[in-house]
Amino acid sequence: MESIWKSLEQFFISFTADAALKLLGALVMLVAGLKLIKFLMGFVTKAMEKSKLDRGLLGFLDSLLSWTLRITLIISLLIFLGVPATSFIAILSSAGLAIGLALQGSLSNFAGGLMLLFFHPFRAGDYIRTDSGYEGTVKDISMMYTTLETLDRKRVVLPNAGLSNGAITNNSSYPTRRIDVTITTDFSADVPTVRRIMEEAASVSPDVLQDPAPKATLDKIQDGLLVFTLRCYAPNAQWWPALLMVTETVKARLETNEIPVRGPIREILQARL
Repeated sequence: MESIWKSLEQFFISFTADAALKLLGALVMLVAGLKLIKFLMGFVTKAMEKSKLDRGLLGFLDSLLSWTLRITLIISLLIFLGVPATSFIAILSSAGLAIGLALQGSLSNFAGGLMLLFFHPFRAGDYIRTDSGYEGTVKDISMMYTTLETLDRKRVVLPNAGLSNGAITNNSSYPTRRIDVTITTDFSADVPTVRRIMEEAASVSPDVLQDPAPKATLDKIQDGLLVFTLRCYAPNAQWWPALLMVTETVKARLETNEIPVRGPIREILQARL
């Protein structure tokens, strides 16, 4: 009986010593691995910052590489401690499948974020309009959501899945943007005079470009009225104030020249019972 106890004692002593050595080795690997990851990430981050990649994409790649290295380190430590690699990979695969099924919508947003960051249909600071009716200035593009700021200072958060699969109008893609001002006058109005007044109204605005020159045209005759449209261009950053100024100047100059601006004529027929 005494020999059995001695055998068990020797076994536990040997087992404890082996376990302690493995834990000590794993601790050394952990510390060294974390320092190595920190060194590598610092080097990679500096290299990526010198590139012309989008800031959102840089942040994503930085986080992805950092977590990939950390997960690789954890797997290496578990294998070093004696955890079977096949069992660990099977558990990891099952967990990944379960998480993927539970987060299908989030994964779609994640994939959409990748598409937006890689193909750049718009960037932070652009003014966009979505096919779902939302429009505003892009404030942030993250991996899951895109944040817009509307003209009336509202914050709109949109899932990236819808943005990557839907139609997007980017009003900031080009350095200049066209201004359209449409007015309706009496049929008797002199067409060359109205055109000249509208073009002069655009020319006096400091934000309106003179090349191409502002152009006013008689677009159509509707309900016995003449419909004119003034088209001119302004730098994208000054588009909104230029639009307001041109519209006000057109109205003021037409009034000065006694050319009335008309609205559509509506006839109301009342049936007598």
